[in-house]
Amino acid sequence: MKCPVCNGAMERNKDVIRQDGVEFEAYRCVKCGEELMTMPQLRSLAAKYRRLRNARQVTFAKWGNSIAVRIPSDVAEECGISEGRQGLLTRDKQGIRIMPSG
Repeated sequence: MKCPVCNGAMERNKDVIRQDGVEFEAYRCVKCGEELMTMPQLRSLAAKYRRLRNARQVTFAKWGNSIAVRIPSDVAEECGISEGRQGLLTRDKQGIRIMPSG
């Protein structure tokens, strides 16, 4: 791929939008620094921002030797989470994921 500004070579580049902590991939010209995104790269970035927009703030609290998280009532209701119900907690590259079981 050639740069539309200076006709230099474009290289695939990974970066982070620091204010949001969102990783993205684009092409950067090795000559002039121009950056471009393909439609799949743009769709991927848009999907990450949609997930971020739908994110909710939660509060962490000390519970014995553990840390507990408060799940907002509307989210708990929507996901069918109630007191005493169990779930699975897993780690992935973005952080943690909690999935109600059963």
